Amino acid sequence: MEKVLYSFTGGGDGGGPNGAVIFDGSGNIFGTTHFGGITQCGGNVGGGCGVVFELAPNTGGWTESALYAFSDGSDGGFPNAGVVLDKNGDVLGTASTGGNFQCSIGCGVVYELVKSSNWSERVLHTFAGSDGQFPNAVMLQGPNGTLYGTTWFGGSTGNGTVFGLTPSGSSWMESVLYSFDGTVDGSAPAAGVVADASGNLYGTTYKFDGYNDGVAYELRNRSHGAWKYRVLYSFTGQGGGEDPYAGLIIPSKHKLYGTTIEGGNTGGGAAFELVDAHHHWAERDLHVFGGAGDGSTPYGGLVADKAGNLFGTTIFGGANNAGTVYELSPARGSAWKERILYSFTGGNDGANPGGTLIFDSAGNLYGTAGGGQSGNGVIFEIVRGAQPR
Repeated sequence: MEKVLYSFTGGGDGGGPNGAVIFDGSGNIFGTTHFGGITQCGGNVGGGCGVVFELAPNTGGWTESALYAFSDGSDGGFPNAGVVLDKNGDVLGTASTGGNFQCSIGCGVVYELVKSSNWSERVLHTFAGSDGQFPNAVMLQGPNGTLYGTTWFGGSTGNGTVFGLTPSGSSWMESVLYSFDGTVDGSAPAAGVVADASGNLYGTTYKFDGYNDGVAYELRNRSHGAWKYRVLYSFTGQGGGEDPYAGLIIPSKHKLYGTTIEGGNTGGGAAFELVDAHHHWAERDLHVFGGAGDGSTPYGGLVADKAGNLFGTTIFGGANNAGTVYELSPARGSAWKERILYSFTGGNDGANPGGTLIFDSAGNLYGTAGGGQSGNGVIFEIVRGAQPR
C-alpha cells in the first residue's frame, strides 16, 4: 500500500523532488526539490530554483518546512540530489547550477545548512569548471568528515570528475580524485560513489563515448594519497543494459549491485550484479525490465533488506505507465523473482519515481515521485506487509 506523506505545490514549499530522502535520529525526513521556492530567481522567473525541505511527523500526518530556497546566484540553484546529515544535524548537499558563472549556467556548489532557530546556508565549495561542473548526485561522507562526490561535466576534458572535499579548520579543501577523459574510462558520472571497508570508492558513468553505454569503476585508495582508477565493467547494451544513471551498492565483499535505464533484451533497462572473480569482474542480469505491467527505466538505484531482497523504482511501466516500486528476491539457483509492490496511477499518488528508496526502522520504504496530477511531485511511503497494488 502506498501512502502520500506530502504533496508539493510548486510554490514556496518546493516542487519536483528528484533525489532520495534521508531520516534524522528523531524521525524527520530531509530532501530537496528541483524547483519551487523563491518565485523569481536567476533566469527562472516564477518557477523557483529549488529548496531543501524537512518533513516532521505530527499527529496523523506530516508538516513540511522549506529550510532554504536557492536563488541560483552564488548560493547555487536547482538541486537534483538528496542530502547527508553530519553529526551536528547540519545538512550537506550539492546544487547543480549557480556559484561560479564562468560556466554558462554556473558550475554548481557544495553547500551546508547550519542548524539553528533559522537555518542558514554556507557555501563550502564553488566549482570553477576545471575542477568540475554540475554536481548531480548525493555525496558520501567518510569517517574523517571528507565528502566524496561527482560532477557530470567539467574536469580536465569536460567529461566529469570524482572529487573529495576535506574539512580544514573553518574552511574546506577540494581535490579532484579523478577526471574522466571520455574514452574507455567513461564520461558523465550521474551517480555518486560508495565505499568499501578499505575506503575504496565505486561508481558508474552514464555515458561512455566509445560505445555510449557507460561503465562501472573503482577508485582505489592508496596510502600515499593518490587514487588509482580502474574500469570494472563496460556496458554493452545487452547483458546488464546500458546507461547506468544510479550508483552502486555493496551487498558483500567482491560483489556490486546496480541498475541501468536502457538496454537489455527489451530496452527497458536492467538490475545487474557484478562479481569479482580473481580480479575479473563478471556481469549477471538480476532482472530485465519489460515495461507494461512490469516496469521500465529504473533511474533510481537499489536498496537491500537484511534478508538480501532488493528494492527499487522505475519511472515508467507498471499498470498505468506512471512507474513502479518493485522488489527482487533470490530464487532457486541463479534466478531472481520480481514483485511489483506498487504501480503509480499518475494522479494524486504521484508518478515517475526517480529517486533511490530508503527504509525506516520498521522496514517501510520511502521515496520521491516527481510527477503526478499536480505536476509538482510527492513524498511517499510503501507500507511493509501491505497488499501490493
